[in-house]
Formats: sequence, C-alpha cells, structure tokens
Amino acid sequence: MASSTGFLDRHGDEILKTWASEASRAASARGLSDVELKNLMPICLAALTGGADLKVVMRHIESHLSDRIRWGFEVGEVVEEFAILQRCISSCAASAPADERPSPDELARIFLALQSIMVRTTDSFQMHMQLDEQREKRYLRQLRTLADKALRTPGAPLGEHLKAMLAVIMEAMAAQCAALFLYDPRSELLVTRAAVGLAEDDLQEIVTSLDPATVTGLMATSEEPVAIDDVATTELVVSDALRGSGIHSLLGVRLPRRDRIRGVMYIGTRTQGPFSVRERRRIEALGEGMTLHLENGQLHAELRLRIDELEAERALRERFTAILAHDLRGPLASAKMSAQTLVRLGDRAARPEVVARIERNLERVDLMIRDLLDVSRMEAGQRLPLNIDWCDLREVAEDVVQDLEAQYGPRFAIEADGEFRGMWSRDELRRAVWNLAVNAVKYGRADTQVAIRLARRGGDVRLSVHNFGDPIPAEHREHIFDVFSRRRRAPQAGESWGLGLAFVRACAEAHGGNVEVESATEGTTFTITLPFDARPHQK
Repeated sequence: MASSTGFLDRHGDEILKTWASEASRAASARGLSDVELKNLMPICLAALTGGADLKVVMRHIESHLSDRIRWGFEVGEVVEEFAILQRCISSCAASAPADERPSPDELARIFLALQSIMVRTTDSFQMHMQLDEQREKRYLRQLRTLADKALRTPGAPLGEHLKAMLAVIMEAMAAQCAALFLYDPRSELLVTRAAVGLAEDDLQEIVTSLDPATVTGLMATSEEPVAIDDVATTELVVSDALRGSGIHSLLGVRLPRRDRIRGVMYIGTRTQGPFSVRERRRIEALGEGMTLHLENGQLHAELRLRIDELEAERALRERFTAILAHDLRGPLASAKMSAQTLVRLGDRAARPEVVARIERNLERVDLMIRDLLDVSRMEAGQRLPLNIDWCDLREVAEDVVQDLEAQYGPRFAIEADGEFRGMWSRDELRRAVWNLAVNAVKYGRADTQVAIRLARRGGDVRLSVHNFGDPIPAEHREHIFDVFSRRRRAPQAGESWGLGLAFVRACAEAHGGNVEVESATEGTTFTITLPFDARPHQK
C-alpha cells in the first residue's frame, strides 16, 4: 500500500481533472468562469498532502467564501465542492493499482482532514452570513434614524433627507451611485427625486416613462429586482449621462414591489458582471425600508396639512364670529338710536324716514341671522328649506335691481325674452340674485354695467350675472363656493362675510340645479341653472 501523501502526489492531477469535470456539471458551477471554479481545490489538495499549512489554506478558503457569498452561493453548494473532491479521491483510490492504493487507515485520515476543512468552511460561511445580516440590519437602522430625523425636522428640504438615505443604501450595496425616482400620477412619469455618487448632478435631470423599453420603466413594471449587467451594451433606453458616467452595472427595484407604484430605486457599480442572490435580496430589503419611510413621510405630511387646515379653519371661524358680532352691533345700534329719536319726538312730528331706517337695519339683522342659520345647515350637509310656489324669475330680478339702484345707481341691465315662470322658492332666489348682483358691483369696474340675463335651455332656465373686471384666479375659482374655505382669506372689518356665494350654490342645489362661474379678461359670469319645477327635488 502506498502512503496517503504519495498517493495524492502521484494522482493529484488526475483527481483534480476528475473533480473539475464533475464540479462543472453541478448547479453551483453555473455562471462561474474556469478560473473561478478551480481556484481553491489545488490548494486544498496540497493541504491534504502536507504541502500547505492549514492556516494558509483557511485564508484561501475565506477569500473563496467571500466570492461565493457575493455571488449568492448557499452553504450546501460550497460544501458540495469538497464532497465532490472526496468522491473523486475515493474513486481514484479504488481504481489505482494495488501497490499505489493508500491503506484504509490512511484513506480515513485523508477524509478526516477533508471533513475538518468542510466543517471549518461551514462555520466560516455561517459567520459570514451572520455578519452580513448584521450589516444589513445596521444599514436599515441607519435608514430608520434618518427617516425619524426627517419627520422631526419637516422644514428641511425633502431632497436632502432622501439623498442622505440614498448615501446609506449606496454604502450598503458597495455601489458608486444611487438614484431614487418617484412616480407622478398626474403626468404618469418617473421623476428623479434624489441621486448620489457618480453623475449625481446629471441623474437629477432624468424624467422617464413606465415603458419597459427604458431601464427605469422595466424596473417599475417588475416585481423582482432588475439587473443590467452592462449599461454600455444594453438595448434598453438609458440616459446619455448614465452611459458616460463610468457606471457599468445597475440593480434596481420597484417601490413597493406590489400594489400601487410609488417609484423606483437603483444602485450602480463600476464593476461589470452579474449581481448575486444576496445583493438582490439586500436591495429588496433596503427598497422595502425606503418604501416604508416614504409612506410614513407622506402620512406625516398629510396629517400636518390636515392639522394646518383645521387650525386655519378654526381661526377663520373665530374671525367670522368677530365680524358677525361687529356687523350685528352696527344695525342694532342704528335702529336703537332711531327708536330713541322717535321716543323723544313723541307725537310732535311724523318722521317716516326714521321709521324706514329702523326697518332697513332690522332687515339687515334678520338677513345676517338667516345667513348664519343657512350656513349651519350647509355645514351639516342639509338642504335649504324652500317654500315652493309659482314664481316669476324676471320679476325677482327686477325687484332686486330696483332695490340695488337706490344704493348703486342705474348700473344694472336685465336681458330677458319671454316669460320665466316656474315652481321655485321666491325668497331664496331673491337672496341668491341679490348676492350675485352685489358681488358684481363690488368686483366689477365702476364705469361698467352689470348684466342680468335670463334664457331657456331645454327644460331648464339659466340666470346669469356678468360684470366687467379683473378675472378671478383659477386657484380661487376652484373653491369660490366653499363655506369657510381655508383658501379664502378672512374678511376685514367692514367687509362682507363672504358667505353669499356659498348660499347661492346651496340655493341652486336645493332647487335641483347648479351654479357655475366663468372668468376671463372680458369679465366674470356666474350662472344659475334651474329646472322649471323644483318640487321633485324636495323628496
């Protein structure tokens, strides 16, 4: 029998050749080059013959493991390489001439030494994996810390917070650049929100679609991480800035992986080649962390906005209450003084103008109180109570114009062809037309007329009030009929409450109609559309 050392020395090349043949067919060998596959076993075999120190062998194994872990190998796949070596040694020993075979004890010592290497390799692998998991947890904790800081400092630019988080992700992935694209549902485009590393400034300018023919579009439409092994040669659409940045490979994920898309995140490396399973899994975990913090940030922003809205609404209500108290004191004080004047005069003189002044001021108080009650109903989601009967809308408009001309002069013109009789509530329509006409005078040019037009349209009637003046900004038109909207400024002392248009809408809707506003350089027109019979809409 030959010694184990002599046997391995004489048959080492044969064993390695057989091992390479069998190992190349194993699943673990897929994607590896010939050098990457064979880089360890000659050293391992030398250790078994005593030609290499075991500590030196373990240093090579550490390097070997580092590569295998980076490429996504499992521990079973790494150990399989040694198991194949053991089978090759056993097969070679069985087929060797009798005088060259090692004794059973010597063969057992070879296998014991090989088993020792396999155990050390497994332990080392597990340690690497634990360290890798701890590393991942550390980076996720850093992301959480940065996200918490962003929530505590809402005044800081969001882009700066996101760049700090991307820098952590870039470090965690050992990458040279990272970029975050957020989805804009209005334009249906992916827009760069933050970028760090190589080509940082150029990456900030990218806007792309969800088309899978683009790099970011493909990432956005895939639930699994998408890897681009070579940016320079890919057929996908890639920005010129990225192609010329020195980045070769990209790995990106959709945020979140499922459900409604929020964005895309990718990292880039200078090295060219495939990404490992571990790297893919890690960017998934980091992407989930980024998604969570984005969603928390959005919820926090929405909550902050709602709180601001409630605070603004409370301040606005307090302001309206103060103006209401002020406005009520005015007509009540005037009516009281007029009444005291009549008491002092007694029967000595008839003063019809004093009585008329009392009536006007008490009517103003009554209108304010009715407005306040109507606003309360509108806030509670209730319709205005209507007293529906036959009503001539043209007479309502003429009645309003007659009252307003006493105050504003002959600035009003009524344009109507034919009769406009219907089943409506006269008092509410009179208040609505009065509000529109007063607004038209207030915001129109002083040297122009206010036109009140009546027209039929199918089974409806349209009443419009037009004034010539500066157009109403679009952002104000959107909420112009709202009650206590935070987008409308609180009235100053002496101004109206600003509830008139809210009442106009409530009146139109209570009749089964609606109100619209059009505003341009040639002026502003408010139009109320009503069915000729409002009774069916009271059920």
